[in-house]
Amino acid sequence: MKLKAAQVETFLRSPDAKAQLILIYGEDEGLVRERAVRLAKTVVEDLKDPFRVIELDIPQLKEDAGRLRDEAAAISFGGGRRVIRIRDIGEAQAPIIADFLADPAGDALIVIEAGSLASKSKLRQAVEKAGNGMALPCYADSGRDIETLIQSIMEEHKLRIDRDATRYLVANLGSDRMISRS
Repeated sequence: MKLKAAQVETFLRSPDAKAQLILIYGEDEGLVRERAVRLAKTVVEDLKDPFRVIELDIPQLKEDAGRLRDEAAAISFGGGRRVIRIRDIGEAQAPIIADFLADPAGDALIVIEAGSLASKSKLRQAVEKAGNGMALPCYADSGRDIETLIQSIMEEHKLRIDRDATRYLVANLGSDRMISRS
């Protein structure tokens, strides 16, 4: 399945239960990472929990293509649903992801982070065509997005900001979410 950019925030607040594997992709690495964390926290609040959160890297997937299926089927030591995170995935891993989506295992939420993917990307197509996969695009922040981000950070820290200072930041911050948050 594929989400439009306008649907992403709603999905992040309340993910579709049918989506076991979620691909988050885009040029803005900071926004991709931020959304991956938000999504994972809908299942496991403490992402450092070694019993419920596993991070797989590309060499592990290359070495053992069945590892994703094994980890998704594994039962958490303390109970509860697990989260599997995979970062920096690329086209070379598209067959592994397509195989998993065709024959899934377990109930773990699999959150995959990728860079920019063309609409003809085999990885993106595999996820978008699957009934149990979801693809979330991340586009560079616009002026309105940056202003919303500034306001949310200020509220989070119980701070106030002058309108002129907000305008200055909007005009001078770039479109990378990680840099803007810093």
